Amino acid sequence: MAIAVKINFDNVYDINSASGELTSARFVAEQADGSTVPLIVKISTDAHELMPNVYNLAFGPPDQDGELDDKAQLIHKDYSKVFSTILSHARAYLALHPDRYLGIDGSNNSRAFMYYRFILNNFDYLDNYFDMGALKYYVRITRFGKYQYENPFDFNDVKSDWERITRDSPRKMECMYNYFIFKNKSA
Repeated sequence: MAIAVKINFDNVYDINSASGELTSARFVAEQADGSTVPLIVKISTDAHELMPNVYNLAFGPPDQDGELDDKAQLIHKDYSKVFSTILSHARAYLALHPDRYLGIDGSNNSRAFMYYRFILNNFDYLDNYFDMGALKYYVRITRFGKYQYENPFDFNDVKSDWERITRDSPRKMECMYNYFIFKNKSA
């Protein structure tokens, strides 16, 4: 598992192919066992239905049908290089589309917390390139099942507005963020 990810845009994998609008890209990542795995970076062509100008960014290997599998569990040789490549592509996309934001969804609580830790641990570096935010934008039904909607509903578990991530953002959250938003810094 990735623990000490260090983002560095000078240490990235070569992008093998990218669409003209940069909504998709592919690169090959080395795995801990010596094999390689193709990875897809995909950016939605439609804005998030609840957040105008936010476009979802997903990444992962292709599944058996060639579609992106963003829930796959891989053991990368160099997590720093993988995530640096993904965020470098995000930066290029945002440079081409300066009015847009990119959102990354932590598909489960452990991934969401891992992404949040990556951002905090690399804040000084990432802050040079991005304005960053986080929010809790939906209830994870699988956490409590149908009982989530029974009284009393825990409204503190849901936040409707994103909060800016800063150097002083808490390491322990009162609310588990599960969606992270990036925008290129203005020149």
